Amino acid sequence: MRAALLLLAATLAACSRTEPAPAPPRLSFVVFLTDDQSRDMLGCAGNSYIRTPGMDRLAAQGVRFERAFVTTPVCAVSRASLLTGQHMRRHGVVDFERPLSAQQWQETFPALLRAAGYRTAYLGKYAIGWPERADPQLCLPAERFDLWYGFPQVVSYRQVVDGETVHLTTAIERKAEAFLRGLSPSEPFCLVVGFKEPHGPYDYFDPQVPELYADTVVPPPVTMTPQALAALPECVRASHGVSDAVRAWMEDPQDFHQVMRRAYRMVSRADLAIERITDLLAELGLDQRTVVILTSDNGNLAGAHGLVGKWLMYEESIGVPLILVDPRLPADLRGRTSPELALNIDLAPTILSMAGLPVPARMQGLDLTPLLRERSARGREDWYGEHLYTPGGENLEIPPSECVRTRRWKYIRYTGREPVVEQLFDLQADPLETRDLAAEPEHAATLAQLRARCDELAAQAR
Repeated sequence: MRAALLLLAATLAACSRTEPAPAPPRLSFVVFLTDDQSRDMLGCAGNSYIRTPGMDRLAAQGVRFERAFVTTPVCAVSRASLLTGQHMRRHGVVDFERPLSAQQWQETFPALLRAAGYRTAYLGKYAIGWPERADPQLCLPAERFDLWYGFPQVVSYRQVVDGETVHLTTAIERKAEAFLRGLSPSEPFCLVVGFKEPHGPYDYFDPQVPELYADTVVPPPVTMTPQALAALPECVRASHGVSDAVRAWMEDPQDFHQVMRRAYRMVSRADLAIERITDLLAELGLDQRTVVILTSDNGNLAGAHGLVGKWLMYEESIGVPLILVDPRLPADLRGRTSPELALNIDLAPTILSMAGLPVPARMQGLDLTPLLRERSARGREDWYGEHLYTPGGENLEIPPSECVRTRRWKYIRYTGREPVVEQLFDLQADPLETRDLAAEPEHAATLAQLRARCDELAAQAR
């Protein structure tokens, strides 16, 4: 009898014992990186002229940072900063020629994810290093990904794949689909999609995608005036950012409208790819364990201040779109905007933190996760930006500059000049940066404070 009771007790205990729940699958990542897309060049940012349903859907599903920036507004440097989580002064990629070293690569977020068991893919424009002038294996690091379809700085939108002429973005979509469909169940992955759009040349458009903007009239920037250009420092007025095209736009904006129609068409082509790839994530059941990020390598002045290009520290140049979609967020935290200051160097530590991996000490960005999870969370109060690339050749001068951007103020100085040229803007009162306060006595204290802060942050950026 006693033996029977013991057997019954053991049976009941075994039945009531709960097996440990299987660990949830690790988060995966898709990073969409556009080229030269300004912060307002998407519908969810209030632009009623452009059509970006894919990007708008991401914003509705996640958090859009209204004040997101790159620390150096030029593609090669910015992409190196995104991968390493470091300022230019630390990673040392200051131009288009130098790649990341093999040692530096080991502490990029794709390398660290792959070492932790992730499958990784890079598709599209890479543009860190010039293969003809540096080690091609570092400039085009194909062996460091499970799938590579990357390109250097110069790449045509017209591609020939297996004898077929296809648009570059179509080829990228196909590679992305093959990669995602080839994953094994619950396998973590990181897919980086480096669109060339909306960077020119505007000489080949996807023949399979209809023209959306044939009759669109895009208003020129408020500061696209001779007066705004004349108010800039002489070193800027004599720089590569001033062009005959902008002078012509000021007199007759018809060419401006045409250029913007083409740029918007490019953005919409990238947007279509984003829509298709995110639809595929849902079809494959991957969307609920995949973080999706959208950003750009820099903005575009596009006539603002009478200038073209990027390089300089004005808001149109350094400001970029940034949307993060975390499938773990509750519904009440999705579809909102954050006013916090966020940087491209923040993405590497954020991704590693979300993946449960340690963040290397040499990364200088901040983990943005608290800003996603808490409405009241507060991020940085200011940040440091720099651009030291000065290409040679006639009419190619770009004045080296650095800045401190706070929640309210912008301090810019153009280095290598005696005396140093400085600008000061109150962004709260003057968001378009039309009134330089650097010479006004009532703002001398603020100028001195930000000048000292610029010195401090520059030293920390090394």
